Amino acid sequence: MSNKIILTCLLFLAINIYSQNEEFCISRPSIDYYFGVKVIDEYRNLENLNDSTTLKWMEKQTEFTNQTLKSKFNTSFFDRLIEMDKRNKFFYYDFKVTKDDRYFYLKMKNEDNYEKLYFRDGFNGQEILVFDPKNYKDTNSLKYVISYYKPSNDGNKVAIAITEGGKEIADIIIYDIKEKRALSENITNTWPSDLGGIQWLKDDSGFVYTHIPVIDNKSDEFIKNTQAVVHKLGTNPNSFIDLFSKQNNPEININSEDFPLLEFSSLYDDYVFSYLGGASGYKDFYFAETNNIYNEKINWKLIIPKEEKIEMFLVHQNELIFLSEKEDESKICKTSLSSPNFKTAQVIVDSIKNEQISNFIITKDGLFFTTQNNGVSSKLYFYNNDKYREIKMPFVTGSIKMYNSDVKKSDFWVTCSGWTQSKKRYKYDVETNTFSLEEFAESAKYPEFDDIVVEEIEIKTYDGKDLPLTIIYKKGLKRNKKNKVIMDGYGSYGVSNSPYFSTSSLIWVLDGGMIVRTHVRGGGEKGDSWHKDGFKETKPNTWKDFISSAEYLIKQKYTSPNYIGIKGASAGGILIGRAITERPDLFKAAIIEVGILNTLRFEITPNGPNNVKEFGTVNNEKEFKALLEMDAFHNIKKGVKYPSTIVTAGLNDPRVITWIPTKFAAKLQSFNGGNNPIFLNVDMNGGHGGDTTYENIYKNTTEKFSFFYWQLGNHKTQSKKK
Repeated sequence: MSNKIILTCLLFLAINIYSQNEEFCISRPSIDYYFGVKVIDEYRNLENLNDSTTLKWMEKQTEFTNQTLKSKFNTSFFDRLIEMDKRNKFFYYDFKVTKDDRYFYLKMKNEDNYEKLYFRDGFNGQEILVFDPKNYKDTNSLKYVISYYKPSNDGNKVAIAITEGGKEIADIIIYDIKEKRALSENITNTWPSDLGGIQWLKDDSGFVYTHIPVIDNKSDEFIKNTQAVVHKLGTNPNSFIDLFSKQNNPEININSEDFPLLEFSSLYDDYVFSYLGGASGYKDFYFAETNNIYNEKINWKLIIPKEEKIEMFLVHQNELIFLSEKEDESKICKTSLSSPNFKTAQVIVDSIKNEQISNFIITKDGLFFTTQNNGVSSKLYFYNNDKYREIKMPFVTGSIKMYNSDVKKSDFWVTCSGWTQSKKRYKYDVETNTFSLEEFAESAKYPEFDDIVVEEIEIKTYDGKDLPLTIIYKKGLKRNKKNKVIMDGYGSYGVSNSPYFSTSSLIWVLDGGMIVRTHVRGGGEKGDSWHKDGFKETKPNTWKDFISSAEYLIKQKYTSPNYIGIKGASAGGILIGRAITERPDLFKAAIIEVGILNTLRFEITPNGPNNVKEFGTVNNEKEFKALLEMDAFHNIKKGVKYPSTIVTAGLNDPRVITWIPTKFAAKLQSFNGGNNPIFLNVDMNGGHGGDTTYENIYKNTTEKFSFFYWQLGNHKTQSKKK
C-alpha cells in the first residue's frame, strides 16, 4: 500500500466516525470487460470469504453496528410489541388436516419462545406433543428449529424437517404417532421448506423429497445437481431412489442449477407430476402413471408446456383442471388428462373484470376459487352447475388461503387476514353458507387499531401506468409535510406485496407514523404483464415505480424527503438499492436486508444461475446492460450524499451470498459524500434472515424500527438503552 493511500485511509478514519478500522480502506479493484464495456469492481477482494482480514472487517463492522443500534434501542416500542403478543396465550401456525380428520400444527407458548409440533385426533381431540426441537440430538438447547413438516395421508406418521440456527439446509426425521417415537432413519442434505416440500406416497410407505448432493455453501457445487428422490420407510436413507434429476433423466433438458421437483399426492390417485423449480414464472410440467414407484424407471411425458402460462392445476375424474393466465386474463379451464388440448380447452370460469384468479380447490360440492384485485383485496367464490357466486367473508380481507384434505368431502378451510386484521382460520359449511371460527384459543383483540385508516388507491407512475399504492395511517393525520413514513416493496418473480398483519408496523402508525406498501412492477399485482414490465430489460420500472410512489406522497403533502425511510429484503434489495442510488435526495434512511445488490456478479454465486431466468445473464449483451443498470453496487457514485443505511447479510445464506451485501456496504461507506451513517450487520451464524427464537425476532424488529425512529425524528416514544 502506498504512502498516499495510507494517508488517505488515516484521514478518512479521523473524519468518519462510522468506520471502525483501517481495513475499511482496503480496495483491490478488478477490471472486467463485457461486450467492450469496461467495468471496475472496487471491492472484488471482499468476495474471498476465506480471507481472515475480510471476516475480521465484517465482524468489526457488525460489532460497531450492534453497539450503535443498542444505544438507540426503543424500549417503549419493544415493551409494547411484547405486550401485544402476550395477549395471545398461544400462537398456532401451519395447520394441516389429514383425510381422517387428524390435526397437526405448530404451537408456541409465550414462555417457550419457540415452536413445537402438536397433534389432535379431531378438532376437539386431546392435544399431544409430537416433537420438541430442543430435544433434537440431546442438545437441550435452542440450537435447532422446525422449518417444515408433513403428516402422512393417514396421519399415523409425520416427517419433520429440522434446521440448525439460521441455516436452511435441513435434516428430516420421521415420527410414529402410534408408537410415540422417532424412527431410526435420519435424512440429511435437503431443504424441504423451499424445494418442493415432502410428498407422501399414496400408500404412505415412503415419501418424495429433494436431495442436495453438496451442502457446503462455500463450494462451487452447492445446491447444484439436486435430485427428486423417494425414501422408503425402514430403509437406509442413503439408498434413496432417484426419480427426477439431470443425471437420471438426460432426455429432459435439465441444467445443473435447476431444481427437479415432484408432486405425488393422493388427490391425483396414480399420477405423479414433475417440474423444474426455481426463479422462473411458468414451468414445463411432466407427468407419468405409476403403480410401483420403487421398482420402475419413470418415463416422463410433457403435459403442460410453459408457453401455456399455467400457474397451477388439479386432476379430477381424468380431467386436468387448470388456471390459465394467457393474454393477461386469468381463467379456470379443463381438458382431458390423457389427451390434453389447450387450444380447445373448456372455460369453466372466465376472467373477471379487475380481478385476478389466484387459487382454486375442488370438493365434493364443486369448485371454490379466490381472486385478488391489485394484490390487496380478496374474494371467495363457489362454482357449480355452470354458475358461480361470491361467498361473503367474515370480514373484509386482503388475503385468503384455502385448503382441503379430500376431494370426496365437503370440508375445507380458509385463513384470511388484512393490513389491520390478524390472521384467522375458518371452516366453511356449504349447506348453511356459513363460516365457523376454528381456533384452539381465543384470538387477541387489538382495539387500539380501530382508528387506523387503510387507503387502497392507484396513482400515475412516471410513464403513465396506474400504480397501486397502500397508505396506512391513524385517523386524523394531517398532511403537514412532516409525517414519518416507512415505505417497503419487493417487485420480483411475479410475487405480490399482499396484505399481512404486523403489530410492529401498526405500533409505528399509532405513534403518528405512516406505513406505505408499494406494489411496483416486477410483482404480480396486475397479472403476468405486471411481472414482465419489471423483468430483465424492463427492471428499471421496479424502482422508478417506487420513486413515483415517494414523489406522490411528497406532492400530496403527506411527507417530505427528510421523513421518508424505506426497506426491502432479498430481491427487494434491487428495488431499495437502486432507489437510493438513483434518487438519494428523496429518502432519509434505508434498510436493505440480505439484498441482491451486485446483480452483475450474482450469476457466479450458488443461487445465481437459477436466477438468470428472472434477471438475465452477462453472456447476453442486452441482458448484461440490464444487469449493469439494476446493479446498485455499480451505481454508487463518489461524493454523493446517500441516506443513512443499514445493510445486513448472513454468513450461511444459501440464497444471497454474504459478499454481495458486504461489497455494497463497503463501497457506500467509502463513496458517501455526506454525514449519514452507513452500517453493515453480518449474522455470522445466520442465513437468509431466519431467526432461532421469537426473542431474537422481537429484538431485531425493534432495532429496525428504532433506526427509523432515530433517523426520521419520531419522538413520540422514549428511546432507552436495552
